[in-house]
Amino acid sequence: MSRKILGAFVAILALTEAAAAQTCTLPSVADTVDLKQVPGSDLMTVPVEINGTPKQFLLDIGTNPTEVSQAAVTELGLPENVKMLDSIQTGGTGGTSNMGGQQSQHTSVAVYDVKGGNSREQIRTRVRIASFTIGSATNHAMQFLVAKDVEMGKSEPYDGLMTGDFFRQYDVELDFAGKQINYLTPTKCIDPDQVVFWSHSDVAVVPITMADDKIQVQVLIEGHAVNAVIDTSSARTVLRRDIAELVLGFKADAPEMMSEGDLKDGMGAQVYHHTFSKIAFAGGVTAVNVPVLISTNSLVHEAEREVVLGSKAMSAGVRIPDLELGMDVLHQLHLYAVFGQKKLYITAR
Repeated sequence: MSRKILGAFVAILALTEAAAAQTCTLPSVADTVDLKQVPGSDLMTVPVEINGTPKQFLLDIGTNPTEVSQAAVTELGLPENVKMLDSIQTGGTGGTSNMGGQQSQHTSVAVYDVKGGNSREQIRTRVRIASFTIGSATNHAMQFLVAKDVEMGKSEPYDGLMTGDFFRQYDVELDFAGKQINYLTPTKCIDPDQVVFWSHSDVAVVPITMADDKIQVQVLIEGHAVNAVIDTSSARTVLRRDIAELVLGFKADAPEMMSEGDLKDGMGAQVYHHTFSKIAFAGGVTAVNVPVLISTNSLVHEAEREVVLGSKAMSAGVRIPDLELGMDVLHQLHLYAVFGQKKLYITAR
C-alpha cells in the first residue's frame, strides 16, 4: 500500500512540475503611460512633453502617424521642415533611446519635398521637435505632421494624436479601467489564461490583421460577422450604412434605423442611429447597450476639416470601415494586442 501511495505522490509531483514548467514568463514592461479621460467623453488623452512643455495628445491607436496641432506649433514656435530627405529616425540621432530600461529601435519615416509631384498626404507640413517624452521614454530630433483638424488645441482639449508608431516593436496593453497603457516585450505565451496576466474571467482571443496601421478584427452583431477597426480616437462607434441595410436588414427611417436629428456626414448624407443590445467577441466577451451611429461617409466635413462627435480627421471622401469600434465600446473592455501572434486578447474591464 505504501508503494502505491508513494507512486501516486511521485505522479502528482511530476504533473505539478510539468505544469510549473509550462507557466509563461511575464513580459518586461518597456514603458507605462497614464491616461486622462476627456471630460464628458469616453475618449482618453496621453500626457507628453514637447521640448519640455507638457501637452495632452489624444490616444489614437486606430491611425498613423502621430500628429501635432497647429495651435501647439504656433505656441511652441516649432520650425517647419519641408526639405526632401531620405528618412528620419524616431529613435534619436546616432543611437537608440532608453525606454524603461529597454533599448528602442530606430523607425525611419519618409520626408517629402512640397514642390515635388507627390500626393496631398505626402506633402503635408512637418515640424521639427528637439525632444518628445511619453512616460519614461524620450526621443530626440523628431519630425511630426501638422494636424489638419483646425479645432485641435482649441475647442478640442488635446494638442495632437498619439498613435502606435513610437513603440512598433512592442505589444500593447490598454487598461481603460485603470487608465493606463503598458508597452510590453513580445510574449511567447499562447495560453490565453496566462497571456492575460491581470485578474479576469472570460478571455476572447481574436485574430487581427493590420491595414494602414489599423487593428482589424471580426465581431458578431445580431448573429452576423462584421469586420471592425479598433479606433480609440473616435468617441462613437460607427457602422457603415450599406452594412446596416444589406447585412443586418435595416431600413432607413424604420424603428431600427432612425435619423440622428439633423446630423449629416462629411458629404451631406443623413446620419442614423441604432442601439445594439450587445457586440460580441469570440470567447463570450461582449460590450452591451452600444448606441451606434450609422453613416454613409466619414463624419468629417472636408471643407472646414470640422470633426463631428470626436471622430478622427478622416477625409470625407475616404470609404469608411464596415464598423469602427469607438470608445463607447472599448471603454467596456481590457485589451492586449500581441502583434507577433496576430491576436488581440480581450476581457471585460
